[in-house]
Amino acid sequence: MARDFARRLARAEIAAHALGEVDAQAGRRRCSLRALVVVCDIVRERLVAMSIDPELAVALRRGEEAAAETAGMPDTRELRASEAAVTGPNFSGAGDRMYTEIARIADRMTERFGRGEEPINLGNASLVELLAFVSAFGPIAQVDVAIEEMRRDDG
Repeated sequence: MARDFARRLARAEIAAHALGEVDAQAGRRRCSLRALVVVCDIVRERLVAMSIDPELAVALRRGEEAAAETAGMPDTRELRASEAAVTGPNFSGAGDRMYTEIARIADRMTERFGRGEEPINLGNASLVELLAFVSAFGPIAQVDVAIEEMRRDDG
């Protein structure tokens, strides 16, 4: 009798752990989809501000697909809090690696532009390349360039 109870208890603990992992995976998926939507929205807004049709950027379709998928998901403050608890902070350095990659890509685009070449092909650019493009050539970058030119003119 005691062995049966111990066996059932062990199975219940395994099942509870498996359900917790499924919840964690679902939480990570929802967080990833929401982040993808936000990044695509930022890129889309920057392209519009640059007078570039965002429909030319094929990679932005992933954001539309992610938005459609998240539209069918529940989204409450409590759910986001539980997702944050399950996914936890990410100290893997992935953010630093992403910023470094974006800067490297933006530098290459700037070099191509300086040689008179097109800095990007929107039709086959990845989302990271699009983000680098709007960062290097977008409205904020244009303000930085204008300020630098004014400083040179004054100096």
